[in-house]
Amino acid sequence: MRRLLVLLVLVSGCSKADSAKNENVPLDKVPHVAMDAAVKAAKEKFPDLKFESAWKKPSGVYEIVGKSKNGKTHDVEVTEAGEITEVE
Repeated sequence: MRRLLVLLVLVSGCSKADSAKNENVPLDKVPHVAMDAAVKAAKEKFPDLKFESAWKKPSGVYEIVGKSKNGKTHDVEVTEAGEITEVE
């Protein structure tokens, strides 16, 4: 019983720490400059990509995630100023 309690405490502590790393942000709350840059960068590599969600990392970089028509998930990382840091 004691091991189960310790395990539950560790698991609940880990999930709280993970959620503190990235903040879920509604797409309409992503700065327009960042969103416009992400759309432009995504269209170059994945023309049919539709963005579905966004996360703000502690560094201030936004990770904007979307799916293409074939069901593959891709993401674009962009700063508030609109500088693309990664396209996957």
